[in-house]
Amino acid sequence: MTYITGFHAMEELVRSGKARNATLLVAAAGPRIKKIIELADKAGVSRRAARREELDAVAPDHRGAAIALDEAPAAAEPSLEAWLEARRGPGTPERSFVIVLDHIEDPHNLGAILRSADVFAADLVVTPERRAAKETDTVARSSAGAVSYVPTASVPNLARALERLKEAGYWTYAADMGGQSLPEADLPDRVALVLGAEGSGVSRLLKERCDGALSIPQYGHVDSLNVSVAAGVLMYELRRRLGPPGSRRVP
Repeated sequence: MTYITGFHAMEELVRSGKARNATLLVAAAGPRIKKIIELADKAGVSRRAARREELDAVAPDHRGAAIALDEAPAAAEPSLEAWLEARRGPGTPERSFVIVLDHIEDPHNLGAILRSADVFAADLVVTPERRAAKETDTVARSSAGAVSYVPTASVPNLARALERLKEAGYWTYAADMGGQSLPEADLPDRVALVLGAEGSGVSRLLKERCDGALSIPQYGHVDSLNVSVAAGVLMYELRRRLGPPGSRRVP
């Protein structure tokens, strides 16, 4: 059993329609919880009263309510092959960016990255099946509920995933301090950006598979940004450069 306790995470989980078979446990009735109850009732989510001691035992971080699920909530999970197939042919967006996560193991970082991916409308997030943070309550809370919306493809081999993206017309770049400054880069219409693990960055194998490397200009005293902060900056600039989702390049 998994318990979701963050207010944003609970609201977005209910709105996404992924809480239909869940139960909203309520031990208090503040304004935010009343809003969640209203959303749950409209969505047909079952609820029941719970003692605070009961929630303390199963979801210590609760603030008076929790959503109980049989398993952790996950984003929409297309297979990479199915996703690429759906983007072939006329009518598919010319401009697109994909985020590839090279073994991001901290659930707070994964949640924050998914939040930015939702805000800046990343078309897909690719994660490895092993050695990566999973969709836990921490990820849901850190993403402010974005985990319920961001398309995420889990793959057994990231290097092979990069090759498939290249074959589909994506130019692949590693986020790296030694790379070309992103604001100065001449970007193609389709970009796949690889973000590396905390501390170690993008692995050598994936760097060698990439078409290039991109960096964030820095002017302060510390030598790097947290991966989730860097992801937000990079995704903002990619979306700014590529234009709104579905936009086309003007000849």
